[in-house]
Amino acid sequence: MNANFNFRYLRNIQSSHQLNRLVVALVIICSAGLIGWNQWLTHQTVEQSREKIYTVDPSGKTIMLAYAQDQNANRPAEAKDHVKTFLKLFFNQEPDEKAIDENMKQAAYLGDESITRHYYDLREKGFYTKLLQGNTIEKVLVDSVNVDMTRSPYYCTINARIMLVRATNITFRRLKADCSLIDARRTDNNPHGFLIERFRVTDNSDIETINRDQYNGYR
Repeated sequence: MNANFNFRYLRNIQSSHQLNRLVVALVIICSAGLIGWNQWLTHQTVEQSREKIYTVDPSGKTIMLAYAQDQNANRPAEAKDHVKTFLKLFFNQEPDEKAIDENMKQAAYLGDESITRHYYDLREKGFYTKLLQGNTIEKVLVDSVNVDMTRSPYYCTINARIMLVRATNITFRRLKADCSLIDARRTDNNPHGFLIERFRVTDNSDIETINRDQYNGYR
C-alpha cells in the first residue's frame, strides 16, 4: 500500500511540475505577445504622428492639423520641378553680368559639371557678351519635362523655347535637351534632393524672329 501511495504521490508531483511548466510557458508566450503588440502599437502611433503637421493660422490663435504626404509619393513632381528650376536659372538672363554669374552659381548646385561645361561653351562662343552688348533679355518657355522614374538614374527629356528679347525684335529658338537625374541629399541650395547629370542640348535652332510691335504675349 505504501508503494501504491508513493507511486501516486510521485505521479501527482510529476503532474504538478508539468502543470507549472505549462503555466510558465503560457505566461511567457502571453508576455511576449503583449510586448510585441505594444511595440507594434507604439510604431503605428509614431508613424501616424509623423503624418500629422500642426500649423498656426496667420492670426496666431488657431492651431490647424494637416497631414503630411509620403515623401516618395511626390518624387516625380519634385523631379520635374527640379529640372524646371534649373532651366529658369540657366536660361532666364538679364543683361547684367553679376546677375548672370549669380544665376549660374545657383544652377551649378542642381547638377554636375555638364551644366558648367555648357555655360563655358556658350561663354566662349560670345553668347553672354552679345546679351550684354545688345541689352538682350533671355527667357525660357518650358513646354514639357518628362522624367522616367522607373529606374535610376532617371532619364529626362526637355522641350522648351527660348525668347531673346531685343529693343526692336524677338527671336524664338527651339530648345530640346536631355539629362539624367540621381537622388541626392536635400540642402538649402538643392531642396528637391536631385542632381542633374549629363545635361545635353540636342537642338537649339531658330524658329522665327518677329518685330516687337507684333508680339502680344507668350505663345
